Amino acid sequence: MKEYSRGSEWRRWDLHVHTPGTNKNDQYEGTTIEECWDGFYRTISDYVGDGSDKVKSIVSIGITDYLSIENYKKVIAEKRLPDTIKLVIPNVELRMTPMSRNEGINIHFLFNPVVVDELEDRFFSKLSFEYKDRPYSATKAQLVSLGKALDSSLTEDKAYLKGVGQFIPSVDSLKKLFSNDPELRENTIIIVSNSSNDGVTGAANNFSHVEANSSDFDATRQSIYQFVDAIFSGNPSDISYFLGEKSDSPDEVIRKCGSLKPCFHGCDAHTNAKLFEPDNQRYCWIKSDPSFNGLKQVLYEPKDRVRISPLMPEEKSDYHVIDRIVIDDPDFSPEPIQFNDKLSCIIGGKSTGKSILLHNLALTIDKNQVEEKTEKSKTKTRVLTKVKVFWKDGEVNETGVQNDSHKIVYIPQTYLNQLSDENEEKTEIDSIVEEIILQNDNARISHEQMLKEIREYKPSLDKRIYDAVQINEEIQSIKKEMAEIGSRAGIEKQLDGLKKQKEIESKELSISEEDISKYDTAVSELTKLKVQVQTIENDISIVDSIVSVVIPVETDKAMSDDVRKDISDAVSTIKEKADELWKEYKLKIIQKYQTKREKTVTDMRNSEIVVDELKEQVESNEAIAELSKRIQDEEQRLLTFRDYDKKIDEKSEELNKIISDLVQTFKRYDDIQERYAASVNGEGSSLNEGSELTFSVLIPFRTEAFCQRIKQLFDNRVLKSKKDIINVEDFNIDQFDETALEKLIKACLNQTIPFSKSFTPESALRSILDNWYNVTYNVKMGDDLIDAMSPGKKALVLLKLLISLAESKSPILIDQPEDDLDNKSISDDLITFIKKKKIERQIIVVTHNANVVVSGDAEQVIVANQRGNTTPNNKFRFEYRTGSIEDDLPVYDDSGTIIDGILNAQGIQQHICDILEGGEKAFAKRKNKYNIKG
Repeated sequence: MKEYSRGSEWRRWDLHVHTPGTNKNDQYEGTTIEECWDGFYRTISDYVGDGSDKVKSIVSIGITDYLSIENYKKVIAEKRLPDTIKLVIPNVELRMTPMSRNEGINIHFLFNPVVVDELEDRFFSKLSFEYKDRPYSATKAQLVSLGKALDSSLTEDKAYLKGVGQFIPSVDSLKKLFSNDPELRENTIIIVSNSSNDGVTGAANNFSHVEANSSDFDATRQSIYQFVDAIFSGNPSDISYFLGEKSDSPDEVIRKCGSLKPCFHGCDAHTNAKLFEPDNQRYCWIKSDPSFNGLKQVLYEPKDRVRISPLMPEEKSDYHVIDRIVIDDPDFSPEPIQFNDKLSCIIGGKSTGKSILLHNLALTIDKNQVEEKTEKSKTKTRVLTKVKVFWKDGEVNETGVQNDSHKIVYIPQTYLNQLSDENEEKTEIDSIVEEIILQNDNARISHEQMLKEIREYKPSLDKRIYDAVQINEEIQSIKKEMAEIGSRAGIEKQLDGLKKQKEIESKELSISEEDISKYDTAVSELTKLKVQVQTIENDISIVDSIVSVVIPVETDKAMSDDVRKDISDAVSTIKEKADELWKEYKLKIIQKYQTKREKTVTDMRNSEIVVDELKEQVESNEAIAELSKRIQDEEQRLLTFRDYDKKIDEKSEELNKIISDLVQTFKRYDDIQERYAASVNGEGSSLNEGSELTFSVLIPFRTEAFCQRIKQLFDNRVLKSKKDIINVEDFNIDQFDETALEKLIKACLNQTIPFSKSFTPESALRSILDNWYNVTYNVKMGDDLIDAMSPGKKALVLLKLLISLAESKSPILIDQPEDDLDNKSISDDLITFIKKKKIERQIIVVTHNANVVVSGDAEQVIVANQRGNTTPNNKFRFEYRTGSIEDDLPVYDDSGTIIDGILNAQGIQQHICDILEGGEKAFAKRKNKYNIKG
């Protein structure tokens, strides 16, 4: 397994470390230079330890000295640094003109180690400084000569140090050196200090003391910034400025400085105590492989690849990160495939195993989600039978073993287009948006209240339907009894038997009529009090939601603009004062009814005490209650026939009251759901602050489904002739008022239109008086509604929704999102979105789009290959090579030989260019994004 198979990760670098024997200000401890070096290495080893402490595990250091790389060469030759330090870079420091406060501006040249042996000829000998009309280079011999020219009495060693201190070339001479050697420039990272003492800022301040108009120095300062690649500064203000996040915009910084600049920081150690410990723990974290090419990635992504921080940046919780996958299959290597915790891009030619890897990774974690979405996307991928997925927190998902401890979001190929093609009353898009909206606390509470009200309303509605049917049947029964009177003797005999049975039951249960009555009263009171509490809470909620009690009237359009404005200003003032006054009254009203609620709750508890005392006895007394009802019914039947008419009148009045309540059903459902819609729409709901996606709630009536249900309930031949009751061919809910609904209810009760199949008045009414309103959602991106978007743009919106739907930070697995998107959506929106989201959530994506990989600055690239005649693998049919974008080297074995197989023959960077169309252009675009030269 390659050492950096996870790709680019945050690691601590310190690019500014002086060693014992440094040419200036050497303060390392020891009586001899050998003791100093021993202490230097010992301090480093003690600091780094075994490398388990991320904060102290330094992976790269810049061995720094003034006009010299000798100490760098010594460190490389001695090989005494801890194994955790993977990269040592030569950092040549020098001073240049113009002068800062007390000396020249401090500038650093970090060289690619591969050119070290050429620096004497290509750099030091080409540096130029003139003293007394004689030019000097920066070779050791020339620096000694310069020192002696300044003070002929000096020994050679002291003359050398004197020459180092006095060698201060101009910025123009440095520019000329690199202009004449572009290859050397390509292998050099130039960093300038920006401090107020020895940096560009100090030079500007020094210039202002001399010249009346300090702005005259602007051209010089900008020229310096345009020459260098980066800034040595841990100052947050500098970091923000050079990223275009402060007084100047990114474009303005590029205009002035040539490009956006990363800021590096180092310990600038000249003592043991300062090693790797800069002031204020301003540690330098770089996200790249520890290689010179990795360091150069910071120049291309100056904001995203470097941080100055006491802690590792952008750490995710272990339980939100997939660590690796192990596949047990003869076609695949048993070696684990590791994943980066940010953006991992799986690339490869056609049928190379890209989707197999992602699909089985997702399938092992969440089988139900993957199978459901795969069915919808109509894609087929090979399923592997033995797969293990390891999470960073130690949990393991295994094929065939249920483990719901972790979540993912999986988006297979073409899934986005399949979603956008749905044409249903309520689509999966609605469900996705709803999940996002309910992440908002206020929306979730309002939604729960809506569901609670519907849930509580349905039983009472069912009870009223039941009562209506029963009362109607009773009326019909009474009418029948008037025509066919039963036997008085039979009734009396039955009544006598029931009374004896009740007497026996009462004695066996040892419960008095008084206790039964007391229990019944308490139960009834408790039910009533619960309704009162609910009503009070609902009233309080409604009152609390009322923002204003003043509704401005619309002014007459015939008025002049001046008059309309005066009225509008007056209304605004009145409304503002009224709203303030309403706030005071609203508070008083709410407090009043909160007090009332507390009293009602106390009464509820008192009733509950009574119920609890008698509950055990009464639970077995249903027989008594039933016997009492039957006795009462039989006694009722003994009334004289003259009471029948009176009963019919009473029952009819009761039925009409219920029907009057039932005709409010549609409105009640609509009102409940509209309150939820109003609460969400009032919030102006969006994914997050500043998001371009916004949502609104709609409550449409499901006309088509309702009419279809009516056709299922009734005999259609008769239904067509009863259009005066309901016309399903031209149904409009806005015209179907309470009078029309009353006609339909009575037609069901009296079966004016015969039912089809086995429907009854009760089942028909339950079906008709169901909740026929949908909660649906509108999504807008900018000014465009999702329904009016192009397929590519709609797919992008859906992708953003799916990625944002989970409140958790679970990983996102996406298979070829570009198949669903258009090129503009990819370049303008997708890449920016992914770069933002990968900081919050692990993203693993299969892609054949170079811009997703390169412009998205993927931390890890996984190259897939299936063995073929022209694409050999090392051992297995399917193999994968993982690494970073900056990985530009083949894979070698321990003997230094390139390992067999096409994946190992070249670096990840070269694979990107070979496999992905436009790969080279994508790298060029990334390099030039911030106008980077060289």
